[in-house]
Amino acid sequence: MTRGKAGAMKYKISIESLILIAICVADMLVTLYCVAIGIAKEQNPIMATCINHSPWMFVLIKLLSFVPFVIAIEWYRKKNPSFALKACRSAIALYVAAYVGLTLGVNI
Repeated sequence: MTRGKAGAMKYKISIESLILIAICVADMLVTLYCVAIGIAKEQNPIMATCINHSPWMFVLIKLLSFVPFVIAIEWYRKKNPSFALKACRSAIALYVAAYVGLTLGVNI
């Protein structure tokens, strides 16, 4: 934590959390776009139900799927930075592996 101009405490989010957020948001936006123009279908049955209900429902549920993790990992980073770093990096690796694997599996 650092002090800002007015003496208020500022908290810096880890680069790993920012990367995870960027990946999840990019996945969400690409999915919304591809489904909207008809070149893709959501393969996750839960998320397919959400997107079929409304794009806003899809966005809400997608955010609820990763934001609590990021909040928890950032909170825990204060207590055990090493574990938080490993957990966040593992989440990034698993998300990318699942995304690539499922994308290739559906399209090949």
